[in-house]
Amino acid sequence: MKKMNDIDIKNTLERYCKRFDEFGYSPKTLGWLKGKQDIRFDVLTSLYNFEGKSILDIGCGFGDLIKVLNQKAEKYFYLGIDLCEELIETGKKQFSGGNIEFLPGDFLELKIDKKTDWAIESGIFNHKLANLDNYDFIKSVMKKTFDIVADGFSFDFISDKVDYKDEHIFYASPEKILSFAYELSRNVILRSDYMPFEFSIFVFKDDSFEKGDTVFNRYKNDRNI
Repeated sequence: MKKMNDIDIKNTLERYCKRFDEFGYSPKTLGWLKGKQDIRFDVLTSLYNFEGKSILDIGCGFGDLIKVLNQKAEKYFYLGIDLCEELIETGKKQFSGGNIEFLPGDFLELKIDKKTDWAIESGIFNHKLANLDNYDFIKSVMKKTFDIVADGFSFDFISDKVDYKDEHIFYASPEKILSFAYELSRNVILRSDYMPFEFSIFVFKDDSFEKGDTVFNRYKNDRNI
């Protein structure tokens, strides 16, 4: 498993701490300068029923995903993980309840004891790493996530199908990410229909099917076929 080293962790913390000092509790602190955080959350939660489920939010920031989950489910358990304790402490002030928990630390280093049905990531893959190949980091996060979830995960990426590039941003190839997903499951979805320079990958753990009809059992169960 390829993990971020101390330099990349330090760079990440400095980036978010600097923004937090400037913007406070705001999507701008997380790097969402164009007000599209809600669109990303809407997409990442679009293909799963969260009612009664446990959700892991990797790189949770302030935990704003909770606002969307509250609209989609009456009962759920939320665990948000982030490197930056300042963001988490602010999140705790914004969101509280017996079904909500925050945990500071590096996802790849932490032992997740809580049951996790579904995991979501938005933003942690967007910056170029100084001492680790970004694709190695992505594969490590995808593999660990797949190993601990019961149902699957949805991750957001900045696409390399862009009109311009910033030297500090990591632009992921949808084809490569899709290939990584197929190493984990045959039941995957790639969505690139919501913004021209971003895409999301959905990986479902249940890729079982009956040889008689070759339709995924998960698909049939969702539609009572």
